Amino acid sequence: MKKTILTLALVGLSAAATYAQGTIQFANSTLSKVKYVDTVGAAAVDAPVGCVYGVFWGATADSLHQEGNGVVSTVAGVFSGGTAFPLVGSNPGETVSLKIAGWLNKGGQTPLVAPTDKMTGLSHFGESQVVTTGVLGPSTGPGTVIWQGPTGTNPNRAKPFEIAPVVPEPSVIALGALGLGALLLRRRKA
Repeated sequence: MKKTILTLALVGLSAAATYAQGTIQFANSTLSKVKYVDTVGAAAVDAPVGCVYGVFWGATADSLHQEGNGVVSTVAGVFSGGTAFPLVGSNPGETVSLKIAGWLNKGGQTPLVAPTDKMTGLSHFGESQVVTTGVLGPSTGPGTVIWQGPTGTNPNRAKPFEIAPVVPEPSVIALGALGLGALLLRRRKA
């Protein structure tokens, strides 16, 4: 009987170790709020409620991938996510590279859509620099702190970033029309 209980306990512990995930503290604070610029040259304000923030992480800076669909903010400029945001596939005590990206929540939860989908207004997009974290926290938390204030100098913590408007690219048709107009004007003068 004792052997059976010991065997079950060991199997349970190894299964728990297998599924344990490293965690970060995804929530930022009033010292590290994300800012938003509505138009080029305008003053930055706290990013509005409803922005989506996603974490991208990997073993190296060259292997970053998105963790889930992102977290929708409920406080201006501040993420939600508590103190133990899990990085699926990581292990507690592991060191990883990561960055945080943000975009306006206007119909999508992927930043890959944000810079290109001009029709839905998903053109506002920003991201933190890539940092290498300290060791990840245990799956039960607390997660490893990843944020610092705008003047911080810790290379293992990200600084806040701005979600800024992307300058729209001129369309090929508009450029072609301008070129054709210039040719017609030149021909008319000659």
